[in-house]
Amino acid sequence: MEPWQRWCARTMLKDATANLHGEAFEDFFHRLMESADPGFFPVRTTKGDKGADGLLISGRKLYACYGPQTGNEYEVGRKFRSDLSKAVDHRGDDFDTFVFVHNNARGVAPQVTLEISAAQDEHPSLKFENFGLDRMFRALRKLEEEEIEDLIGPFPLKAMVTGVGMAELAPLLAHLSTHKTRTPLPDGISIPPSRKLEYNRFGEDMAGFLRLSLPHVPLIKDYYDGLADPVERDEVAAAFRQEYLELADTHDDPDAIVSRLQWYILGNEAKDLKDQIEANTVLMYFFGECEIFEVPPEDWPAAHEALEGGMT
Repeated sequence: MEPWQRWCARTMLKDATANLHGEAFEDFFHRLMESADPGFFPVRTTKGDKGADGLLISGRKLYACYGPQTGNEYEVGRKFRSDLSKAVDHRGDDFDTFVFVHNNARGVAPQVTLEISAAQDEHPSLKFENFGLDRMFRALRKLEEEEIEDLIGPFPLKAMVTGVGMAELAPLLAHLSTHKTRTPLPDGISIPPSRKLEYNRFGEDMAGFLRLSLPHVPLIKDYYDGLADPVERDEVAAAFRQEYLELADTHDDPDAIVSRLQWYILGNEAKDLKDQIEANTVLMYFFGECEIFEVPPEDWPAAHEALEGGMT
């Protein structure tokens, strides 16, 4: 897959699994794993699944799915204990690893981790694994493009990118204007070199996703050039830079910083791919103006040629 397709697939997978619960989530997991690994056998519910939703024969792994309608971690913990007990009683000779499969993009809840730790103490001969969004995505990436689209739908990103215009961007810029600050920007910041994305260690998928927005960045400049208030842009930029600096103090992963800056631009609401693309256009404007992320030194050797989209 192209980098933009990988990023698109990850977001679509997150959206798809977040809205699947109970048997629907189990069915999705079965379809994914059967396509990704021929050694995986789904366990279809008849008169009880005996604590298992799937078995990987070659790896001696037993999978148990947790996709509750509500995020009650105590209920998930109770089900985990029940499933593990049934699995050990009825399938103890079939597995060495118990895999906790869930659709919580934020990770395993604290109460559940306590249950898993207690289970490890009670069953020292067993291994326990977490199978969340990242593991699902790694399994998804093994598939052919046609199989991926059968699971999560067709890739819509190219059409979304071509549809970005000022009508879509203006509300985001207006939203940012509510977070203005009078703090001046540092003096003497130069136009960013083309290798800035590479220097800041973005993942390949994230960098490819951000590059898609570059052709629309001039729209942002035109917007600010047309405002009657000459300091509006600088005040918004200063607030945006402050948000970035606070994130950079607490996050080492540049991809994670981008995700949180998207939330800042979009108003901290759950958004779809089209909204993310529009947010990236705004983000890449400030990236290009050097309010956010680091500018590489002039003598830093870039591994790649200049970015597409005209950024210097």
